[in-house]
Amino acid sequence: MRRLITYAGMALVVLTAGCGSPADAPADAAASPTVSPMAALETQLVAKRGVKVSEIQETHVDGELFNSGNRDGIVEFSGTGVAGYEYTMKTELMDTPIRTLAIGSYSYQSGGAIADALPDGKTWLQSKSEPEKRTPFFSPMLILEPATLKAVLATTAKQSGGLYEGTITLGALHAVSPSFQTEDLTDTREAALVMSWRMSLGQDGLPTRLLTSYSDPEYTLGPLEKKSDIRFSSWGTPSEIAPPPKNDTTT
Repeated sequence: MRRLITYAGMALVVLTAGCGSPADAPADAAASPTVSPMAALETQLVAKRGVKVSEIQETHVDGELFNSGNRDGIVEFSGTGVAGYEYTMKTELMDTPIRTLAIGSYSYQSGGAIADALPDGKTWLQSKSEPEKRTPFFSPMLILEPATLKAVLATTAKQSGGLYEGTITLGALHAVSPSFQTEDLTDTREAALVMSWRMSLGQDGLPTRLLTSYSDPEYTLGPLEKKSDIRFSSWGTPSEIAPPPKNDTTT
Protein backbone atom coordinates (compact mmCIF):
# COMPACT_ATOMS: atom_id res chain seq x y z
CA MET A 1 0.00 0.00 0.00
CA ARG A 2 1.61 3.23 -1.18
CA ARG A 3 0.71 5.25 1.93
CA LEU A 4 2.62 2.74 4.06
CA ILE A 5 5.81 2.49 2.00
CA THR A 6 6.61 5.92 0.58
CA TYR A 7 8.17 7.54 3.65
CA ALA A 8 11.84 6.73 3.31
CA GLY A 9 13.90 9.33 1.54
CA MET A 10 11.00 11.67 0.75
CA ALA A 11 10.93 15.10 2.34
CA LEU A 12 7.28 15.48 1.42
CA VAL A 13 6.22 12.81 3.85
CA VAL A 14 8.68 13.25 6.72
CA LEU A 15 7.38 15.49 9.48
CA THR A 16 8.82 17.43 12.37
CA ALA A 17 10.18 15.50 15.36
CA GLY A 18 9.27 16.09 18.97
CA CYS A 19 5.48 16.26 18.89
CA GLY A 20 4.89 13.55 21.48
CA SER A 21 2.48 10.64 21.07
CA PRO A 22 -0.75 12.10 19.70
CA ALA A 23 -2.87 8.97 19.60
CA ASP A 24 -2.00 8.23 23.22
CA ALA A 25 -3.45 11.55 24.38
CA PRO A 26 -7.07 11.69 25.57
CA ALA A 27 -9.47 13.26 23.13
CA ASP A 28 -11.29 16.34 24.40
CA ALA A 29 -14.43 15.39 26.31
CA ALA A 30 -17.67 17.29 25.78
CA ALA A 31 -21.37 17.03 26.47
CA SER A 32 -23.41 14.83 24.17
CA PRO A 33 -24.18 16.45 20.79
CA THR A 34 -27.65 17.88 20.36
CA VAL A 35 -27.41 17.30 16.59
CA SER A 36 -26.47 14.04 14.89
CA PRO A 37 -22.91 14.10 13.49
CA MET A 38 -24.09 13.20 9.99
CA ALA A 39 -26.70 15.96 9.92
CA ALA A 40 -24.17 18.42 11.34
CA LEU A 41 -21.57 17.61 8.67
CA GLU A 42 -24.10 17.87 5.86
CA THR A 43 -25.00 21.41 6.92
CA GLN A 44 -21.33 22.37 6.48
CA LEU A 45 -21.06 21.14 2.88
CA VAL A 46 -21.49 24.57 1.35
CA ALA A 47 -19.33 25.89 -1.48
CA LYS A 48 -16.72 28.48 -0.43
CA ARG A 49 -17.03 27.48 3.23
CA GLY A 50 -14.62 25.35 5.18
CA VAL A 51 -12.96 24.28 8.41
CA LYS A 52 -9.52 25.03 9.84
CA VAL A 53 -7.43 21.92 10.53
CA SER A 54 -4.21 21.04 12.33
CA GLU A 55 -2.62 17.58 12.32
CA ILE A 56 0.23 16.09 14.34
CA GLN A 57 1.54 12.75 13.07
CA GLU A 58 4.05 10.14 14.17
CA THR A 59 5.44 7.06 12.49
CA HIS A 60 7.43 4.47 14.43
CA VAL A 61 9.37 1.66 12.76
CA ASP A 62 10.83 -1.23 14.75
CA GLY A 63 10.10 0.60 17.99
CA GLU A 64 11.95 3.78 16.99
CA LEU A 65 10.52 7.15 15.97
CA PHE A 66 10.89 7.32 12.18
CA ASN A 67 9.26 10.70 11.61
CA SER A 68 6.88 13.15 13.24
CA GLY A 69 5.57 16.62 12.62
CA ASN A 70 2.61 18.83 11.83
CA ARG A 71 0.59 20.55 9.14
CA ASP A 72 -1.86 23.42 9.49
CA GLY A 73 -4.36 24.88 7.05
CA ILE A 74 -7.95 24.96 5.85
CA VAL A 75 -10.22 22.52 4.05
CA GLU A 76 -12.77 23.99 1.64
CA PHE A 77 -16.07 22.27 0.92
CA SER A 78 -18.27 21.81 -2.11
CA GLY A 79 -21.95 20.94 -1.91
CA THR A 80 -21.12 17.24 -1.49
CA GLY A 81 -17.68 16.94 0.11
CA VAL A 82 -14.15 18.29 0.06
CA ALA A 83 -13.55 20.69 -2.83
CA GLY A 84 -9.94 21.48 -1.93
CA TYR A 85 -7.51 22.48 0.77
CA GLU A 86 -4.49 24.58 1.56
CA TYR A 87 -1.92 23.85 4.26
CA THR A 88 1.68 24.34 5.33
CA MET A 89 3.84 21.42 6.45
CA LYS A 90 6.97 21.81 8.55
CA THR A 91 9.68 19.18 8.86
CA GLU A 92 13.02 19.18 10.63
CA LEU A 93 14.61 17.77 7.48
CA MET A 94 13.70 20.88 5.48
CA ASP A 95 15.12 24.36 5.87
CA THR A 96 11.76 25.85 4.87
CA PRO A 97 8.16 24.58 5.03
CA ILE A 98 6.28 23.06 2.10
CA ARG A 99 3.02 24.70 1.15
CA THR A 100 0.35 22.61 -0.59
CA LEU A 101 -2.94 23.66 -2.14
CA ALA A 102 -5.46 21.65 -4.10
CA ILE A 103 -8.41 22.99 -6.04
CA GLY A 104 -10.14 21.96 -9.24
CA SER A 105 -8.34 19.14 -11.05
CA TYR A 106 -4.85 19.89 -9.73
CA SER A 107 -2.74 20.16 -6.61
CA TYR A 108 0.25 22.47 -6.21
CA GLN A 109 3.31 22.40 -3.96
CA SER A 110 5.90 25.06 -3.23
CA GLY A 111 8.90 25.53 -0.96
CA GLY A 112 11.12 23.08 0.87
CA ALA A 113 12.68 20.35 -1.28
CA ILE A 114 10.18 21.19 -4.04
CA ALA A 115 11.82 24.56 -4.63
CA ASP A 116 15.20 22.93 -5.31
CA ALA A 117 13.74 20.81 -8.10
CA LEU A 118 11.80 23.55 -9.93
CA PRO A 119 13.06 25.24 -13.11
CA ASP A 120 14.24 28.84 -12.85
CA GLY A 121 11.33 31.25 -12.61
CA LYS A 122 8.89 28.63 -11.34
CA THR A 123 7.69 28.45 -7.74
CA TRP A 124 4.92 25.82 -7.86
CA LEU A 125 4.85 22.16 -8.93
CA GLN A 126 1.51 21.17 -10.45
CA SER A 127 0.12 17.63 -10.51
CA LYS A 128 -3.19 15.98 -11.37
CA SER A 129 -5.56 15.72 -8.43
CA GLU A 130 -9.16 14.59 -8.69
CA PRO A 131 -11.71 16.63 -6.68
CA GLU A 132 -13.29 14.79 -3.72
CA LYS A 133 -10.76 11.94 -4.11
CA ARG A 134 -7.90 13.54 -2.21
CA THR A 135 -7.07 14.33 1.39
CA PRO A 136 -4.97 16.91 3.25
CA PHE A 137 -4.15 14.44 6.03
CA PHE A 138 -1.63 11.70 6.70
CA SER A 139 -4.27 9.66 8.48
CA PRO A 140 -6.26 7.68 5.90
CA MET A 141 -9.46 8.41 7.86
CA LEU A 142 -11.04 11.48 6.24
CA ILE A 143 -14.15 12.03 8.35
CA LEU A 144 -15.01 15.11 6.26
CA GLU A 145 -16.35 12.63 3.69
CA PRO A 146 -19.97 11.81 4.61
CA ALA A 147 -19.62 8.14 3.62
CA THR A 148 -16.50 7.79 5.75
CA LEU A 149 -18.00 9.51 8.79
CA LYS A 150 -21.08 7.28 8.56
CA ALA A 151 -19.00 4.10 8.36
CA VAL A 152 -16.71 5.16 11.21
CA LEU A 153 -19.59 6.06 13.52
CA ALA A 154 -21.12 2.66 12.79
CA THR A 155 -18.07 1.05 14.43
CA THR A 156 -18.49 2.99 17.69
CA ALA A 157 -17.79 0.66 20.59
CA LYS A 158 -17.94 3.24 23.37
CA GLN A 159 -19.52 6.67 23.80
CA SER A 160 -19.29 9.04 26.73
CA GLY A 161 -20.85 12.45 26.16
CA GLY A 162 -19.26 13.83 23.00
CA LEU A 163 -16.41 11.30 23.00
CA TYR A 164 -16.76 8.36 20.63
CA GLU A 165 -14.32 5.44 20.33
CA GLY A 166 -14.05 2.39 18.12
CA THR A 167 -12.01 0.36 15.66
CA ILE A 168 -12.25 -0.25 11.93
CA THR A 169 -10.15 -2.30 9.52
CA LEU A 170 -8.25 -0.52 6.78
CA GLY A 171 -10.16 -2.65 4.29
CA ALA A 172 -13.54 -1.49 5.60
CA LEU A 173 -12.33 2.12 5.56
CA HIS A 174 -11.00 1.72 2.02
CA ALA A 175 -14.35 0.33 0.84
CA VAL A 176 -16.22 3.55 1.68
CA SER A 177 -13.65 6.36 1.47
CA PRO A 178 -13.20 8.02 -1.96
CA SER A 179 -9.89 9.58 -0.92
CA PHE A 180 -8.47 6.35 0.55
CA GLN A 181 -9.49 4.43 -2.58
CA THR A 182 -6.79 6.29 -4.51
CA GLU A 183 -4.32 4.15 -2.52
CA ASP A 184 -3.56 0.55 -3.47
CA LEU A 185 -4.97 -1.82 -0.84
CA THR A 186 -4.98 -5.10 -2.74
CA ASP A 187 -2.89 -6.83 -0.07
CA THR A 188 -5.42 -8.69 2.08
CA ARG A 189 -3.02 -8.67 5.05
CA GLU A 190 -2.85 -4.88 5.01
CA ALA A 191 -6.62 -4.64 4.50
CA ALA A 192 -7.08 -6.64 7.73
CA LEU A 193 -5.04 -4.18 9.82
CA VAL A 194 -7.16 -2.58 12.55
CA MET A 195 -7.25 1.17 13.13
CA SER A 196 -8.27 2.48 16.55
CA TRP A 197 -10.01 5.86 16.57
CA ARG A 198 -11.30 8.40 19.09
CA MET A 199 -13.40 11.37 18.04
CA SER A 200 -14.58 14.36 20.05
CA LEU A 201 -17.76 16.12 18.96
CA GLY A 202 -19.08 19.47 20.06
CA GLN A 203 -22.68 19.94 21.13
CA ASP A 204 -23.35 21.06 17.56
CA GLY A 205 -22.41 17.54 16.40
CA LEU A 206 -19.26 18.66 14.56
CA PRO A 207 -15.88 17.00 15.16
CA THR A 208 -13.37 18.97 17.20
CA ARG A 209 -10.66 16.33 17.38
CA LEU A 210 -9.85 12.95 15.82
CA LEU A 211 -7.13 10.58 16.99
CA THR A 212 -6.23 7.49 14.98
CA SER A 213 -3.56 4.80 15.23
CA TYR A 214 -2.77 1.47 13.67
CA SER A 215 0.11 -1.02 13.60
CA ASP A 216 1.59 -3.34 11.01
CA PRO A 217 3.80 -5.93 12.74
CA GLU A 218 4.90 -7.39 9.38
CA TYR A 219 5.97 -4.18 7.67
CA THR A 220 9.04 -4.73 5.49
CA LEU A 221 11.32 -2.33 7.44
CA GLY A 222 10.18 -3.62 10.82
CA PRO A 223 7.01 -3.36 12.94
CA LEU A 224 5.21 -0.15 11.94
CA GLU A 225 2.96 2.11 14.02
CA LYS A 226 1.23 5.24 12.73
CA LYS A 227 -0.50 7.84 14.90
CA SER A 228 -2.40 10.99 14.00
CA ASP A 229 -4.03 13.78 16.01
CA ILE A 230 -6.26 16.14 14.00
CA ARG A 231 -7.95 19.26 15.40
CA PHE A 232 -10.91 20.95 13.69
CA SER A 233 -11.93 24.56 14.38
CA SER A 234 -13.80 27.52 12.88
CA TRP A 235 -16.37 25.43 11.04
CA GLY A 236 -18.14 27.45 8.35
CA THR A 237 -15.27 29.88 7.86
CA PRO A 238 -15.26 31.57 4.42
CA SER A 239 -12.75 30.02 2.01
CA GLU A 240 -11.91 30.67 -1.62
CA ILE A 241 -8.79 28.72 -2.54
CA ALA A 242 -7.39 29.71 -5.92
CA PRO A 243 -4.60 28.12 -7.97
CA PRO A 244 -1.29 29.98 -8.26
CA PRO A 245 -0.61 32.03 -11.42
CA LYS A 246 0.04 29.79 -14.43
CA ASN A 247 3.33 31.56 -15.14
CA ASP A 248 4.60 30.41 -11.75
CA THR A 249 3.74 26.71 -12.17
CA THR A 250 5.34 23.72 -13.87
CA THR A 251 4.46 20.05 -14.15
